[in-house]
Amino acid sequence: MPLLKLLHLTALICWCGALMYLPAMIAAGTRSSDDLFYRDHAHLTRMVFTLVATPAALLAIGSGTALFLRDALFDPWLIVKLTTVAGMVICHALCGVLVLRIERVPEPSLRRDCLLIGLLIASLISATLWLVLAKPF
Repeated sequence: MPLLKLLHLTALICWCGALMYLPAMIAAGTRSSDDLFYRDHAHLTRMVFTLVATPAALLAIGSGTALFLRDALFDPWLIVKLTTVAGMVICHALCGVLVLRIERVPEPSLRRDCLLIGLLIASLISATLWLVLAKPF
């Protein structure tokens, strides 16, 4: 079913792109002392999280689950890949926590947290992509 794979790939690209962008958006929101910029930026960050990242994550996970259940695929590499996807879900939740924190008060210390989460997201996305393409075991 090529349409299911297309849906999965499209949702995955949107989710990974939003996951890479969210920590940068959150960190950028801590740099200004202007109240209008801060309020609008926090609102835009929440909109990206709730209207782009979360629906894309749900579509990617749902269509990916349908793909491996349809193919009855339970290889060892898939278990490791699902572990990396679980790590991406945890990073998604951490971005949500940071969005809530930036809506309260822009803390400069959030930039360090955003950098760490961004690096973790990039490594998890890279590991997931490698596992899918190489199927090492």
